[in-house]
Amino acid sequence: MQRTTLILDRSSALRETFGIEASWWSNAFVTDLQALVLRVTGIPAHITTTIQIAAGAIEEPLLILSGDTPHLPENRIRDAYTLLANGVDVVIGLCDRGGWYALGARQSTAMGRIPVTLEELRPWLDGLQRRGLQVAHLPLWFRITYPSDLATLAVALRTMPSNYAPTTRHLLGDSANALEREWGA
Repeated sequence: MQRTTLILDRSSALRETFGIEASWWSNAFVTDLQALVLRVTGIPAHITTTIQIAAGAIEEPLLILSGDTPHLPENRIRDAYTLLANGVDVVIGLCDRGGWYALGARQSTAMGRIPVTLEELRPWLDGLQRRGLQVAHLPLWFRITYPSDLATLAVALRTMPSNYAPTTRHLLGDSANALEREWGA
């Protein structure tokens, strides 16, 4: 089964809260997500700022990841593609503050207009159900929306394997020595 993974570039949204540093974080997040997708699927992810156009041209199973989730557990990507391969029409991973971090479809045409804002999400999900599409939910996760989320991200990365989000870890100042000192090693 051919797979297509798109990473939604969140630079403009990050710029609103991160200011001038948004480009550093956005580049790090996307780099780490691309490496994660390649590691999990063996197929490179494509970066896009316009998911409507990109998704409309894809006929195989499609997964869209929010570009502000470099810490996404790889099993979420595997689970999404497994669900799609087993007949689920649409898979969605919701965020703790609303919105989504992952959105997938067995056929991109099943999704229709993809919700970008929180206000569009509930009516979109209701529309899928009215059309009789089978929707599966991935576990709740969090995106990096505010600078204060970087502290939460640093804590989350400490529990993950060292090959997770290396570029983001570097920007956070995480190193093996710092983590060893923190844990008293």
